[in-house]
Amino acid sequence: MSTINIEQFEKIVEFNIDNNIKRAILGLGSSGIGKSAVIKQITERKNMGLIDLRLLLYTETDLKGIPFPNEDKTRTKWLTNDILPNVERDGERGILLVEELTSAPKRVQAAAYQLIQDRRLGEYILPEGWFIVALGNREDDNGVFVQMPSPLANRFEIHEIGYDLDIWKKNFAYKTGVNPFVISYLNFKPGALHNFVPDSTSMIFASPRTWHAVSDILNTNVFDLDDDILRYKIEGNVGEIECNSFLQFCKLKDELISVDDILAGVDVEIPTEHDKIYLLIGSIISRLTSLREIKDIDDVDEELICQLENAINFFLKLKPEFTVLALKDLVSLNKRLVKGLFIEELDNDDIIDFITENDYIFE
Repeated sequence: MSTINIEQFEKIVEFNIDNNIKRAILGLGSSGIGKSAVIKQITERKNMGLIDLRLLLYTETDLKGIPFPNEDKTRTKWLTNDILPNVERDGERGILLVEELTSAPKRVQAAAYQLIQDRRLGEYILPEGWFIVALGNREDDNGVFVQMPSPLANRFEIHEIGYDLDIWKKNFAYKTGVNPFVISYLNFKPGALHNFVPDSTSMIFASPRTWHAVSDILNTNVFDLDDDILRYKIEGNVGEIECNSFLQFCKLKDELISVDDILAGVDVEIPTEHDKIYLLIGSIISRLTSLREIKDIDDVDEELICQLENAINFFLKLKPEFTVLALKDLVSLNKRLVKGLFIEELDNDDIIDFITENDYIFE
């Protein structure tokens, strides 16, 4: 099976919604890579309802309902639970998100089978405007895994989802204000984005979810980098080894050249150490994040345009791999606006030549 990234999974789900295709979709992937978050983003963007059904929390009876006899006691009826979508409460359109499908006991999976196959369960009928998306881990993800019956699996369009640092930065990190230390470190060490080892006995591993948690801690600005409590909190999210490496990386900030000088166009000496370059790129991009909130080129003031041009001129002095990384991250802030600024506002032959030769940066 081909592995897709989270952005492609988002487009696959949206395709079904936009074309009213009711076949259920199953996304399989490691914990913490953003599977649930992307479904929530879809419903928020399309103003749809969302019901999050975590199968591990329910029994077969919870899903199907409690049986009771009809008035003349000739057949059984079902008193359904109030956990499934209801048009009056949840809206006419929405996504029923079936979480932890591959971790649920077989009897619970069997109850979900009727809902997925027939869009009904006992007396309950899924509203016409609702779509089913299920999520789960794979067998080698070292979580609770219960093999699905083949007839149930065959009812799904199944996709295996991997993790991708560029997609995470573009679709999540820059949109939600992930701390620049986190982004810089992951640029420096991409393998740290998700370092789960199936045979490991440790309960703690780094993932997009846990790096977001580290970002939230840093964004409080409560701690300094030598604070033991900060170290313990970061260690509790990404593990001891990754925590120590990350904090050592962050402390390089005291050895960096001035970002203010770079944005002012001062000619500065470029560091030779790769870790410092990654941290410097992240620091510069974080100073330009106001681009994220601007919708029209006409709303960009001259000072910001000047800072942008000085930043790009500095990026062009770096080795090509760093230049490409920096410009791709810059574009991730606001693709449409930054592309427009490159074309309409930045009258610089070096910049134009580089972008012409590397137009894939805007993809």
